[in-house]
Amino acid sequence: MIKLKNIITEGRVITCMRGQWDHPGKITRIPNNHITMKPDPRNGKPIRHILLIIGDQSKKHQIGIPGGPDLHFPDDTSVTEYPIKRIK
Repeated sequence: MIKLKNIITEGRVITCMRGQWDHPGKITRIPNNHITMKPDPRNGKPIRHILLIIGDQSKKHQIGIPGGPDLHFPDDTSVTEYPIKRIK
């Protein structure tokens, strides 16, 4: 079982506008509040993980599903993505 405490505290955080597209499976901080779960527009590759996405300022969270809807965090200027499950 995955423990939320372990997801949030373990691992190095990579800050990158392209997040999971450039760093799949890593903890990534996006300096933006609008997140897309669509395939990479450069090469068409899908995101490979279900993500727990937490607003860095508000601490509000949402689950990002590969291919799912875009997510918006209106009270934040950045978010951190935590991969919680790899999709085949």
